[in-house]
Amino acid sequence: MASPGDGQSPVEALSSENPSPLAADSISSKSSGDSATCSIDESLKDYPFHFNRRYHKFKEGSYPFPNDDQEQERMDTQFNIIKQAQGNRLFFAPVQNARNILDVGTGTGIWCVALADSEQFPDAKITGIDLSPIQEEYVPDNVFFELQDCSELDWERPLGSFDFIYTQSLFGSLQDYAQYLITARKYLVPGTGWIECCELDIKPHCDDGSMPGAESESEDDEEEEDSSRRRRMRDAQARARNGSQPQEQDYAFKRWAEWADYASRRQGRPLRIAKQIKKWMIAAGYVDVRLITTKIPIGSWPKDQRLKAIGRRWAELVSDTLPAASYRTFSDGLDMTRDQIEVFLADVRQSLSNRSIHSYMKNYTVYGRRPSEDEEKGRMAPPPPPRKGAGR
Repeated sequence: MASPGDGQSPVEALSSENPSPLAADSISSKSSGDSATCSIDESLKDYPFHFNRRYHKFKEGSYPFPNDDQEQERMDTQFNIIKQAQGNRLFFAPVQNARNILDVGTGTGIWCVALADSEQFPDAKITGIDLSPIQEEYVPDNVFFELQDCSELDWERPLGSFDFIYTQSLFGSLQDYAQYLITARKYLVPGTGWIECCELDIKPHCDDGSMPGAESESEDDEEEEDSSRRRRMRDAQARARNGSQPQEQDYAFKRWAEWADYASRRQGRPLRIAKQIKKWMIAAGYVDVRLITTKIPIGSWPKDQRLKAIGRRWAELVSDTLPAASYRTFSDGLDMTRDQIEVFLADVRQSLSNRSIHSYMKNYTVYGRRPSEDEEKGRMAPPPPPRKGAGR
């Protein structure tokens, strides 16, 4: 990786369309009154529990992660680390003069509040929607929170009304992420409305071969043959049923990602969707689509001191995230008991502390613009007839 003295900052090397390899250290809720969304009442706070973790009540079961205080703290920490890894940027899309902004899957509302505090769009109304009414009540005057399910095809809002729609970490929440992009497009201002999706790929990667079982880029392609994916998933299920016994040259966190991928697909809400978003966005009719990939190291192994600090915090976060990301996913998707899950997670946590394995995760940020009506007509128009005598 280039150093700042080489003309490339750690952020630029870490976050780009084709990020450079990471070098290892030699040591090695306030709601608006005119909304058509669901009103918040006390019955929606009669939360269900699973393995002593609290989950959302509204549209119960459609989101696999908890919503308790522990999870809220984790979500905010994840947001801050990803923001730091991306150069403290809140978004990348070239949004200008936004007056109406929507944050889909707002969680604690941290992005909405941060955007309002940044005063980048002082005249904008910033609305955050989520399945859980867990947001702070005292927020900037232009921030509003509402209860809504973004998987619905009709958001009951004015079409073409948003200048910017943002979402982060919806992976595992939607049965059809591609359809979400199609639906969101209707609510963007034609010609100037932007959407941005920031999603994490749970699978660990490695540039220097230090991670057991590391795959080549071709083997890691999301477009792999269905038969290969089925084989991987059958193996994951069999290993889970056998008590998660490690194989030779095994990296437990990689195994966790494989199991979580399989279990989430069985439940119809896949976790590994990040690599597909650019393709889905283009297919949905967006233009000026761009992908930015950010490498986030797992552990303090990077040589660069800034990345070392990010990696240390990220490894701690991943370790703390494991129960929330595993309890419901593994119990419902793999029929594992809590004891089986805890035994497996102990192996995973141990693997995360191994500094000799230089692994990292990829965060995918994809943004695109809704074309204007004239642009749409131009794309749909038939090609002009060949000129007389052409080709002679």
